[in-house]
Amino acid sequence: MNKKDSFAVLRRVAAGLALVMALPAVAQEKMQLQLNWFQLADHAPIYLAMKKGYFKEEGIELTVLRGSGSADSAKKIDLGQADVGISDAPTVLTAISKGANLKMVAVVYDKAGNNLFFRKNAAIKTPKDLVGKKIAVPPADSHRVLWPAFAAINGVDPNSVTLVNIKPEGKQAIVAAGEVDGAFDLYTSYAIWEKVLGKGEVGHMLWADFGLPIYGHTYFVNNDLIKKNPKLIEKFLRATHKGWRDAKANPAAAIEAMVEAVPGLDGPTLLATMPQIMDLCVTERSAKHGLGWIEPELMQKTIDITFANVKPEKPLVLADVFTNQYSSKIKP
Repeated sequence: MNKKDSFAVLRRVAAGLALVMALPAVAQEKMQLQLNWFQLADHAPIYLAMKKGYFKEEGIELTVLRGSGSADSAKKIDLGQADVGISDAPTVLTAISKGANLKMVAVVYDKAGNNLFFRKNAAIKTPKDLVGKKIAVPPADSHRVLWPAFAAINGVDPNSVTLVNIKPEGKQAIVAAGEVDGAFDLYTSYAIWEKVLGKGEVGHMLWADFGLPIYGHTYFVNNDLIKKNPKLIEKFLRATHKGWRDAKANPAAAIEAMVEAVPGLDGPTLLATMPQIMDLCVTERSAKHGLGWIEPELMQKTIDITFANVKPEKPLVLADVFTNQYSSKIKP
């Protein structure tokens, strides 16, 4: 190739680059994620995925909305106030049984983290020890939805325990002050409780150890989104599970990403909760099928236990409450 031809090639390359640079950037589709609570460590993989640009790569401009309870999250998705929500599986099932237009598309907690925290000297060892006691729990907390079934499984009259309303961020303080005997809260908050009550002073009762082998938190959507834009769900889960994959490899990076995005968070305490989170979220099932995969048999158990003591307003069919159609198949 002579010099003249070389210059011609360079001119064409330059012209092509100029044309590409002149083209408008790929439009980012706006999407809202409704959290179940204020930001906790199990939300950190979302922020890591955002920081690493995984949502941007999928053409998603994601906004994360602070939550005030699983029931509230389910209500907002049903009303179309956000695109994807995080709620406890029993809460979503209960909402669907009452006519909510929802469907679960992936699990977050492959093993439920429902739990009771209390002072270690509170003489609580089994669910029957809760009879006559006061337990703090926010009005929209998923533990309220599941409590009657859990109590029935363990031979406890659910009305024999007084449930005290409290804001999500006030659970530890009301127990520390001795105003209640304990509080229902996810097992993954253990480090937060130790910070308030002191190391070695925290007692806990994981519901899974007392007859509750069910799914925990899930990602779910309104069925209207499945009809209108199913690709968006697929892209959301792919970006999200890349964040979970990376968070497992580097939990500190995930917490750092969230702390950078949300002022006022206690990074060290949140990081200390990550081992429990990964224990509940990354299991043999997710290693085999990919993060978020839903097993029909376990979902059926979740349905059976959720409605063990309260009959659903309408029958629930597995195909109507969840789908693996949009599974990312990304393994931890």
